[in-house]
Amino acid sequence: MLLILTASIDGTSDLILSRLGNQAFRFNFDLFNEYHVELSSSGWSICNPTGQSISSETVTGIFWWKVTSYRAHEDEFINDEIKYVFRELYNWGVSRGVAKGIPPDFHNRNGKIAILAKAKSHLNIPETLVTWGFKSLPYTNTMVAKSLSSSFTSDNHALFTTPVNPQQLDPRYPWYLQEKIDATYDVTTFVCGQKLFGFKRDRSALKGLDWRLEQDFTGQSEEWLPREHNEKETSDILSFCADLGVDWGRIDFLEQVDGNLLFLEYNANGQWVFLDYTQKYGLLEAVINYLQEK
Repeated sequence: MLLILTASIDGTSDLILSRLGNQAFRFNFDLFNEYHVELSSSGWSICNPTGQSISSETVTGIFWWKVTSYRAHEDEFINDEIKYVFRELYNWGVSRGVAKGIPPDFHNRNGKIAILAKAKSHLNIPETLVTWGFKSLPYTNTMVAKSLSSSFTSDNHALFTTPVNPQQLDPRYPWYLQEKIDATYDVTTFVCGQKLFGFKRDRSALKGLDWRLEQDFTGQSEEWLPREHNEKETSDILSFCADLGVDWGRIDFLEQVDGNLLFLEYNANGQWVFLDYTQKYGLLEAVINYLQEK
């Protein structure tokens, strides 16, 4: 039985469970006190309110999905204690070779710049600099500023990809800068085991630079269309994934005017359902097969 570590209000988990049924056990972080849990050096067991149970004896795989996007309790101490248990369960799976997906602390150990350094050996990457305390910057053309942490400001705003004049930046603050690229399409590739699902989105109608600001999450329009990777692209992407030690996640690119791909970033647990809302491109089936592989 597959153990899915998630939360009760996560739509992606709903979709996966709708296919797996009783072949999976859902452990909801935000409803932790509705379960009976036992964890010791000898093993573990979990029972849900309906009487369904899973244990270290019956589990076949453990999948971590967006657990820390939610809260278990308003008291931060209790929240962190429960989070610790969820990490223990996932790491139990890692040590026994049954963990699926990417560890929850992946991006704490592998930051954007470190990943770029890996990607540079396999893929084209943009000129990139993280800096502060500078007297001047060696750029005369427009750059784009991005967020390293994806955190919110104190007034609850987020920094999306924004064009900036490098000569007007305040050196007292950290800046994550990349060269501004003329591109025809945004391209994103969902990595699921050894399968790659490429999709593209036309940039001509974008009002800004960052498609995330204009994403339609209703599923009413098909903004992303399949984009087949050629043999070299496939080989390069899989080589990068092997070098990074991953077989799951989403990789964002820009497709330049000449058709070449430029790597932007790797998201270890990036959303993928929005690429195939109508389930006609096989993403859900690939995920189910990946999660059930032994």
